[in-house]
Amino acid sequence: MTKHPRPRHAPRLAAAATAAALGLSGAFAGPLAAVAQPGPAQDDPVLLTLSATDLAAAEDAVPGLDVIAGSGSDVVVLADPQTEEALRDEGVTPLRAQSYSESLGGQTSTTTFTAEDGGDYPLPERLSGNDYETFFGGYRTVEAYTEYAHDLAEAYPELVELVDFGDSWLKTQGRGGHDLLALRITADVAEQPAPDDAQEGKPRFALIAQAHAREIITSEIAWRYAGELLDGYGADAQATVLLDSTEVWINFQNNPDGIQIVEDALTGEVPTTEDGDAAPPYTSQAWQRKNLNDSEFEPTSDVWVSQQPGVDLNRNWGFHWGEASSSTNPTAASYRGTAPHSEPEVDALAELLRDLFGDFPAENDTPAPDDRKGTYVNLHSYSDYVIYPYAYDAEAEVPNLEPIKANAFRQSYANDFATGKAGEILYDNSGNDIDWIYSQLGVPAYTYEIGTVETGGFFPAYDRVDEFWGQVAPGIRFAAEAAYEPYTASLGAVVSELDAERQDDGSISISGTATDAAYGNDPSSLERRPEETAVEAVEAAVAEDRNSIGETVPLSLDGEGITVGYSGSVALDERTAAAGNVFVRAQNGSGQWGPWQAAFVETFEFEPTPSPTEPAEPTDPAEPTEPTEPTEPTPAPTSEPGPDETDAPSPGGGPSDEAGGDRDGALPHTGAELTALLAGLLLLAAGTVAVWLTVRRRT
Repeated sequence: MTKHPRPRHAPRLAAAATAAALGLSGAFAGPLAAVAQPGPAQDDPVLLTLSATDLAAAEDAVPGLDVIAGSGSDVVVLADPQTEEALRDEGVTPLRAQSYSESLGGQTSTTTFTAEDGGDYPLPERLSGNDYETFFGGYRTVEAYTEYAHDLAEAYPELVELVDFGDSWLKTQGRGGHDLLALRITADVAEQPAPDDAQEGKPRFALIAQAHAREIITSEIAWRYAGELLDGYGADAQATVLLDSTEVWINFQNNPDGIQIVEDALTGEVPTTEDGDAAPPYTSQAWQRKNLNDSEFEPTSDVWVSQQPGVDLNRNWGFHWGEASSSTNPTAASYRGTAPHSEPEVDALAELLRDLFGDFPAENDTPAPDDRKGTYVNLHSYSDYVIYPYAYDAEAEVPNLEPIKANAFRQSYANDFATGKAGEILYDNSGNDIDWIYSQLGVPAYTYEIGTVETGGFFPAYDRVDEFWGQVAPGIRFAAEAAYEPYTASLGAVVSELDAERQDDGSISISGTATDAAYGNDPSSLERRPEETAVEAVEAAVAEDRNSIGETVPLSLDGEGITVGYSGSVALDERTAAAGNVFVRAQNGSGQWGPWQAAFVETFEFEPTPSPTEPAEPTDPAEPTEPTEPTEPTPAPTSEPGPDETDAPSPGGGPSDEAGGDRDGALPHTGAELTALLAGLLLLAAGTVAVWLTVRRRT
């Protein structure tokens, strides 16, 4: 892993170099050669709905089908009219066949898109004046993402480190290509240990996007998450606490070679719907899914949706490589490559993750320990899914299944995506990243499939991005915030509301809501949904950061139930006065505590109360005292000096007398002497009073 010098993009030149590097001719000579004009209706890809029982026969008839979605027990395949005809010839009759543009909701017309600098995209505060090259109405180009990553590291040196962890396939061949870049985002990043310590320091959360080139929405989600963290640090309690105690790693684009020809195919004249979603013809290179390893590529047609160069980066991972739903056909969309980790994009990411998380081979029979740290999320599109291991076989044993499942359903709470193993909600597929990461590193790993064909499919209009971000951001936040204890925090209840306020006396009042109902509610996933239990307890702590939480304070519950209010306070002391964060977490019927929720509070000037002096024991004034006989007072010594005395200071610093002793030597020094003197004075006073009373009676 190395830091990389800052590039400056030359608009479209890099894309042209990528096209030239493919060394293709004729219909494959350049990214736009096949899509200069939108084709007639017969150039439209088709979506074929097949029954689950027909899928195996379809795979035998046409190996390497591109299964993109599920519909109940059926699957949806992206194909072209020729593939549909081949399936029918083999006796496989689709339940439904619909053109891709029709599935988007209507007729298409041609829209011209140009590469531009600027656009309506969010930027963190310190980069607010920057412009980045865009395509297809606002999506950032590969070169823009590279420039943005460098800009973030320069603008936020206290929070961001840019790490070059490998090279794309084209670059390894000396044919242009790209560096594989990741952002390391955490507080005091320069002071952290090298990122190969296997989480000996802070726990880590990894977010990966756009392993499949055509899934353009995914890198935009990762872009927004990075900006949210950087703008939130110091302003939002959750973002601040997360970066103080966790490292967030973001790889915006895992397949930059493939992405670059997609962006070029979506520049120029593009068929779009009334909503602005793209519906490219099946010859368009916009359909590129894989990387650009063309060493085995021998096309027989220009139908890019069914024949394209490259290796599927989500079929090339080493755990159960070469099994379900992976193809040996180099032109197929699901081509698995010649060997596990044959592709540099996969191999480099695997080595990075091994450095970040460390090894823990869970496989099928060794559960990761409860204190195992770290979480991984990979963003894909489309179909509205949250998928967890194992994807290669829905019946395979997953040693940490319950916390992995609970974590997934927490992530789908805000969007109600279908949630489960791949074979439970779509189809078994082998050689994927999440299976390798969990089985070899012992870290819970998840795949998001974002969007639907009704919301733009693979190429949604740019103005849909914020809607997608709103759907998936809460799940990403949960995965990151629970990464410090994913196997226990996922099982506990969650704090859904938290208010904390410093009072005038320095104490902190706390109130809010805790719930165990925050699981996704997709109807098709309910049989897997974890059982809701009552909130059993809520506790609070005041600390500088999550790692320094010590003593906790129980809070009162406002009743019983799955969702309850809570309230209470934390008393002022030296520790709570200096800390600026309140943390609250909730426990459910599982006995586990959910993740900490944080809120800012003002610090308070603490002045310790002085220890009081122990008072003398009072006497009872009603108790009679025995009278004492008066005594003659002792004459007081004269204070006038004799003829040989002086007021001048003695060598000891005080007045001296003829005997050479200090004057204060005549005063009592010990407690016994003082007591005797006091008793004498009291007797003298009593005698004086007695004489006075006798005289008064006589008068």
